Amino acid sequence: MKKNLLIFLILTFFFSTNSFSSISKYFGSSKISFDESGIINFVRYLNGTFHSENVILNRAAKIMSPMYYAVTQDGKTGYGWFCRSNSSSDCYDDFLAFKTVEHCKEYSGKKCFIFAYRNEIVWNNFNIKVNELDFFQIANLLKELKLSDEKFLQKVNKDNYLLYINLDQDKCSSNKNLVDISKLRGSSLDCLLPGQYEQTVNDKSAGDVN
Repeated sequence: MKKNLLIFLILTFFFSTNSFSSISKYFGSSKISFDESGIINFVRYLNGTFHSENVILNRAAKIMSPMYYAVTQDGKTGYGWFCRSNSSSDCYDDFLAFKTVEHCKEYSGKKCFIFAYRNEIVWNNFNIKVNELDFFQIANLLKELKLSDEKFLQKVNKDNYLLYINLDQDKCSSNKNLVDISKLRGSSLDCLLPGQYEQTVNDKSAGDVN
């Protein structure tokens, strides 16, 4: 019994490690500096609040689990991928790192890399899990890791930060050719984070039956 348990644990570790190494080629490793928009969008990603690009109705999606967060090399634009569940493990992870990077690239017109895998910052191999969703704690963490501007807070403060994080509608665009970046989703405080989401394994199974 103990022998079987040991084999199971070894196999689990092997496959999880192998899976992580297969997606690490998409992780970013350059110098990056988030402004307050970048920090807000990362918190939105962790909260599962985003503008869904792969549905027509109810695009301001919430209560979803983060799977991948990609950003442009300059950190000015973000793009998220989510699982339609409270747990990201409820969704298949088939080529999602690649898909997130490619959609971010197509959307922004710039090279993109994975900044976070689920709730873990993987940029520059930091591999730090973010368990607290408090905006100011996350902002300070990014500052300590030298991933944000020194003077990153200009419009955001303790009185209004939740309004930005919980934004559920905007008058912005998903047009990648938009010149005014202040109106491009994923690049502005006043615009939702763009992204897509996966159906859960159970949802897909039910769909196959029907």
